[in-house]
Amino acid sequence: MSTVKVLLIDDDIRVSALLKRFLYEKMYDVISAENGPQGIEMAKTEKPDIIFCDIMMPEMDGYGVLKALRMDERTKDIPFFFLTAKSKTEDFMEGISAGATGYHAKPTSREELIEAIQGQVSL
Repeated sequence: MSTVKVLLIDDDIRVSALLKRFLYEKMYDVISAENGPQGIEMAKTEKPDIIFCDIMMPEMDGYGVLKALRMDERTKDIPFFFLTAKSKTEDFMEGISAGATGYHAKPTSREELIEAIQGQVSL
């Protein structure tokens, strides 16, 4: 069984640390980036199986990250989920219409994260 590689892009180090620990315990290979440009570079070099990205970040927001990844042949097909505190219906619709695979409002349950990964990545 190959290990699923998950990329977390979030400027909140506490959130990233909690998610990394949980996903690591579930046997996922987890890498993380603290901002959009770093996340884009990691997506290109590390080739994750799935990406979870915050929307509200300094330097570049999650929409900018998604747009850049969808325009690059190396990353355009990677499942991309927003994981954000923006929880209004309009936010969800904007994220999906921007090309995200899915959208999870923080705080999200661990079960929702696992379901998102299992729903997108075949082992």
